[in-house]
Formats: sequence, C-alpha cells, structure tokens
Amino acid sequence: MKKLSVLLVEDDSDDAEIAVWTLKKIGLENIVVAQDGLEAVRMLFGDEASAAGAMSRPDIIILDMRLPRIDGLDVLRRIRADERTREIRVYALTSSTDPYDRQVCAELGVRAFFSKPLKEKAILNLGEF
Repeated sequence: MKKLSVLLVEDDSDDAEIAVWTLKKIGLENIVVAQDGLEAVRMLFGDEASAAGAMSRPDIIILDMRLPRIDGLDVLRRIRADERTREIRVYALTSSTDPYDRQVCAELGVRAFFSKPLKEKAILNLGEF
C-alpha cells in the first residue's frame, strides 16, 4: 500500500502540532507543514526565485481557511486552477462557521471540513482518508 503524503497548511503552531500528532496517530507519517498560504503556494508550485522549491505532489492537503499572506480560499482556488494539483484531495481545517466559506469550498471540491483542533474521530468518521 502506498504511503500517503500530506501537506498541512496551518499558521497556528499549536493547531499544527495537534494536527501532525493526530495524523501520525492514524498512520500518516509523510507530513509537510506550511505555515501560511504563500509558503503553501511556493511548496506546491515553486516560485521564480526557486524553481526547485516545489514539493512533490501531496496526496492530501489539509488547508486552514484563515491564513496570513495568502488566504486559504485563494490557495484553494490556485490548487483547483492548476492541472498539476486540481485532483488533489483537499480538506478544510477551520474554526470558521461562515456559510460563504463552506459554499465556496464545496464548489471547489473540498472533501470535508475539520474543526480545530483536528481530532482523530473526525478523520476516521470519513472512512476515505
């Protein structure tokens, strides 16, 4: 069985630490953390300054919706607009209950919403992770 790779995009270090711990608890070991939207975009697509900056394509992205520098919704739009990344499974990680966020995320193919802090039960209830 292929080991899944995860890009976790979370600006709060405590929430990121809990999420990494939770993901490892369910058996996911290949986890990379981006601390804001710009770092995530650079990891996924590289940038002019560092063509080698792009990471290998993750299998799963867990994306905070409220991020500094580039907002989570903008990151999600970029993921879906690029043929290299549009099929990646994306899950939203948020404390927001804003219906607009949920509507846009649903339109852009977000698989599910996880509340902060990330809990093992929420992931296991999906049955697809």
